[in-house]
Amino acid sequence: MEAEMQPLQKTDRRSRGPSHLETDQASNAGRALGLALGLRAEECCDLCYSRATAYGWAGRPPDPNYTERSRGVNWLATVLTARWIAYGVPVSAEEMQYIAERGDLAASLQQSTVNITRAYLIWRDTIGEVLRDEAARLQTPRDSLNDALRVVRISCDASLVQVARAFDRRMTELSSQLATERETLSYQALHDPLTGLPNRVLLYDRISQAMLASKRTTRPFAILAIDLDGFKAVNDTLGHDGGDVVLQQVADRLVKSVRESDTVARQGGDEFTVLLSRTAAETAAEVARKLEVKLRQVLAYDGKTVSVGATIGVATFPHDGDDLHTLLRSADHAMYRRKREKEGRA
Repeated sequence: MEAEMQPLQKTDRRSRGPSHLETDQASNAGRALGLALGLRAEECCDLCYSRATAYGWAGRPPDPNYTERSRGVNWLATVLTARWIAYGVPVSAEEMQYIAERGDLAASLQQSTVNITRAYLIWRDTIGEVLRDEAARLQTPRDSLNDALRVVRISCDASLVQVARAFDRRMTELSSQLATERETLSYQALHDPLTGLPNRVLLYDRISQAMLASKRTTRPFAILAIDLDGFKAVNDTLGHDGGDVVLQQVADRLVKSVRESDTVARQGGDEFTVLLSRTAAETAAEVARKLEVKLRQVLAYDGKTVSVGATIGVATFPHDGDDLHTLLRSADHAMYRRKREKEGRA
């Protein structure tokens, strides 16, 4: 850097006017001040770190990776500012992007923006102090010092804006990811992992909601308790993997055989429950008969075919029970009665 200054010192200025001399002097003064700042970049980093640690940390304690990255950002910001003061080269978009990564990292580590803002203000004030010290040592003209301090303010302000944008962008991404994870966890908590049908928890909630609606409108609804016939033989023939596929196919047939307003749930094993909204006893019995026929149709897996039947019990609200558990027990009892009837006919 010292060598780069030599050509300016050797230039013959006798033929140039006073304004050129003043410009050269200001340029040389700015260059000397910028180079002096660059040589003290490491010292500036140490000062910024010690001053920052004197404040209480807002929010989560700093991560070692964040602390190390912050020191690197401070060093780079100091060097780039020194270059700007010395050679009039502003910070490029790519360089600013690296500095702004502090905001992305802080958001990823759930750091407070208070810490980021304070760090940049400490950096601004520290660099200003160093420039004033060097200006006094070098006897830098006041205008040149003011120009250098203006560069520091511009750098600090631009960096803060970029960091805030990076922080906001990352926080938006994290919020979106968190919302997706919550939706996934909520879905998993309320649905059967094999078939994707509502599980017992969600079924009970929907039955409770149907009871409240029925009390308001006086319209009944029905519960179908479904137990597959001969499912053990399916597992013996196709293995458990094949049995799982059959259960998935049964679930698919049930969903396609009822209305969108109805609920098909898996209670566990080979037991399913259907909530038929706004359905009277006669209609529910007819739906149950159709479902039994639908489920007797042949199912295929791995080149093999199997057939399962189903026994379905029907209970309606409020005739067969005016609370959730009584209603479900009534549907189960109806299903077991029908199963005994089938066995008696066999």
